Amino acid sequence: MLYKLALITASLALVLGACSDSTTIVTEVQPSSTGAGSSTPATTVDPDQAVIFGSGSLPETMPADLPIPVEAVIGSTLIDRNRSLTEVILRVPASVVALGAFFDANLPGRGYTVGSSAGDDDRWDIEFSNDDLTGTIAIIFGDEDVSQAVITVISGS
Repeated sequence: MLYKLALITASLALVLGACSDSTTIVTEVQPSSTGAGSSTPATTVDPDQAVIFGSGSLPETMPADLPIPVEAVIGSTLIDRNRSLTEVILRVPASVVALGAFFDANLPGRGYTVGSSAGDDDRWDIEFSNDDLTGTIAIIFGDEDVSQAVITVISGS
């Protein structure tokens, strides 16, 4: 009887584990990576252009040491030279909370100070800075288990 109970418990644990909502663990991109989350610039910035729109790669004005998840797909980008602002939209197959935890864990190791970080399952907001810049990360739940992060960095703050 004890053997059957143990077998049923183990089977139930396997079934529940397979059916449960899995949490994606977000991992950091390595500096030498050339994947979607790489820090390879999309475009060489023309110094005469004040505002530049792009997509698909991090702009050269985004700090190279900013942690970007390996799983990230880089969407729209913006460089606004008039305001010393760079913005990047990432889509990451992770929950809002997991993505917030990724940035909270990796920003300090890269020399950034997290001023505030708070949210819930639907939205997470982070403010960070270092000697040369200030930034925000606004994370929202997208669809199909994908969250979107809008990273805004202002240089020379």
